[in-house]
Amino acid sequence: MTIQAKTIDNGARNPESTVVELNRVIAQAEELLKTLGEEGGAAVEAVRQRVLRTVNQARVRLTDTGQRVRGAANEAARVTDTYVHDNPWKAIGYGAAVGAVVALFASVLLRRE
Repeated sequence: MTIQAKTIDNGARNPESTVVELNRVIAQAEELLKTLGEEGGAAVEAVRQRVLRTVNQARVRLTDTGQRVRGAANEAARVTDTYVHDNPWKAIGYGAAVGAVVALFASVLLRRE
């Protein structure tokens, strides 16, 4: 089974879809382990060990992806905070413009009804 993460327009992997895919793979692997149960035999033990290895690798990737997503969000918040502190009037202007656009759309939608 291969994991295919959805890509963003620039070809980069979408971290959120990767997290969803890894969670799905982990759940399937754990279900397989439950199904194998306490069956004996060398072949079953080999499959069990391989599935455990795969689950552990998926968990490590999931942890790494989560840390990267949190790091990117923290960086975006830091950059935004710096911009707002350096350019307070521009930030106020942008906020007012966005508010005006939202109000315009809301008034158009309300008039239709």
